[in-house]
Amino acid sequence: VQEYQAPMFELAVSVLQTIHQTKSYYLLLDMGRDDMVLEWVRTLLQCINAGSQPHAGPQVLEVLNGLIGDESGATDSQLEVLLSHLVPPKSQENPAACQMAQAVLRSCEASVKPQLQKFLTTLILSPISSNSDLHQHCYTLLYQLYQAVPQVLLPVIPHMTSEMLAEDAGKRTEATQLVCQLFTVPGNRLVCEYVDVFDELLHRFKDAEVGIRLHLVEFAPMLVAAAGSSERQEKVVREVAVRLQDYDDKVRIAAVKAVCQCARQLLAGPAGAASGGTAATACHPHQLGLLAPPVVATLLDSQQEDEAAAAELGVMYSPPEAALDFGVVGAAAAAGVAAGTRDVAWLQDMLKAVCMRLRDTKLSVRKQTADSLMAVFRTVAAAGTGQQLAKYCWLPARMLLCCKTDVELRAHLVEGVLKDGLLGPQASPAQAAAAWVQLWLAANPMDRETLLMLLAMRARLQGDVLALAVLRRKLSGKAKDPEAAEPIKQDLERAARNLASSLAHFTPNTSKAVEGLAALQAVRDNHVFAALQQALTPGASAQAFTKARADALSRVGSRSSAADFISQLLLWAR
Repeated sequence: VQEYQAPMFELAVSVLQTIHQTKSYYLLLDMGRDDMVLEWVRTLLQCINAGSQPHAGPQVLEVLNGLIGDESGATDSQLEVLLSHLVPPKSQENPAACQMAQAVLRSCEASVKPQLQKFLTTLILSPISSNSDLHQHCYTLLYQLYQAVPQVLLPVIPHMTSEMLAEDAGKRTEATQLVCQLFTVPGNRLVCEYVDVFDELLHRFKDAEVGIRLHLVEFAPMLVAAAGSSERQEKVVREVAVRLQDYDDKVRIAAVKAVCQCARQLLAGPAGAASGGTAATACHPHQLGLLAPPVVATLLDSQQEDEAAAAELGVMYSPPEAALDFGVVGAAAAAGVAAGTRDVAWLQDMLKAVCMRLRDTKLSVRKQTADSLMAVFRTVAAAGTGQQLAKYCWLPARMLLCCKTDVELRAHLVEGVLKDGLLGPQASPAQAAAAWVQLWLAANPMDRETLLMLLAMRARLQGDVLALAVLRRKLSGKAKDPEAAEPIKQDLERAARNLASSLAHFTPNTSKAVEGLAALQAVRDNHVFAALQQALTPGASAQAFTKARADALSRVGSRSSAADFISQLLLWAR
């Protein structure tokens, strides 16, 4: 039966069919030869493989059901043979036999259930006295059995509480991983039924082993989805938030990701969390009225001043608590995003704790914090109303405040987070501009000052690039008139110095920026500067920007140092 390509394979299958039809395997049970029954069970499981299973699988299953599902029940030896095919190495070497063993257990669940539960309990609590090699793969075996016969594990799962308290770190790790897997199997209610086990699992967030803490933090979003009640969801997220202070930076990074992922799930449901929120295109600074003023004038402290400032910006003022719809909800609904967010008040405290990681000593933690918080904000923007969005406008405002003194984080925020605008690439410039204004109106005075200062810096960089491009094109027209060209050269040098000064605010590596600027000035093709001017002209559409950028890069060569600098410059100044 095992050699499915052999000439005698069909004959062997027909013999097996005859044994199944005549029930002749019952003779083995009547003889009382447990050793022969065990050998049959072992041999039949070994016969099943990917090739023989389609032809001999049904017959083998019926014979095994007859041998193991007898009224007398299965022996420990027979159970061990069956269970050995559910764990490595046999489960990996012969997946077909693993599936057959699961099918036999399902078919004979009623007869093997008492003996199997006793065997598993002994295997967990007293592995040495069980006299079985399966104790090395005990937790893998339990998970495989839950996939096949979940009811068998009902009296076994409570023992996992003591396993998660074991002194051996390896044992605690495996037990914790198993409980996480069991609790997050779709469709079950184990979290609700085994409250004590769930509470002990939450205590493992404070385990001495980094690996256990890291594993739990990474599993947290799935635990929140399986929690079954808002109270348990809050417990999980609060335990994860404690790990934001972990001494290991990998755990802190994972905690930032997990808290924000949980927030997205709770605020927008599975569809919103999966989509990551609606993105919106970047808009030119002139759309916010910030291209001309080089500095921020004053802060607004009252509603009357807010209304006056909003009028100057050319937008309708609405208090932060009023419902504002930026037109994002319709686009999000069309994309399949769940409309309407759930406001979970305690999440604000958790997100504020995440914001503290924007000042972490590790740059990798600060970067991940900025990415994750922006994902939360975009999820709210995609699935919520303007009123809901106003409650979370402090998220990007807080990021921008930290960028005021953190040049490395500022560069990451500009290059990696805000390159597609505040809302991402799908919203229109008008929607993005309205979101920026709403962010400013909802911010506190310190955040407003920082926000407008950073926008003004970006606008100033755009103006400096445009000035350089215009002067360079003007200089080329005076090539035959040295006297007329001299003042233009002086203005060009001044514009280059201003641009170098503006670039210092966007990158911690100023020497590289200076080298890139020198490479750009060395470019002789005047069409490159015309393309830069076209890309950064206020009011340029996204299509015009893309076309001009491609034209400039193709003229300098995509692999040149000037091309790298132009790409970076357009990203910062757009």
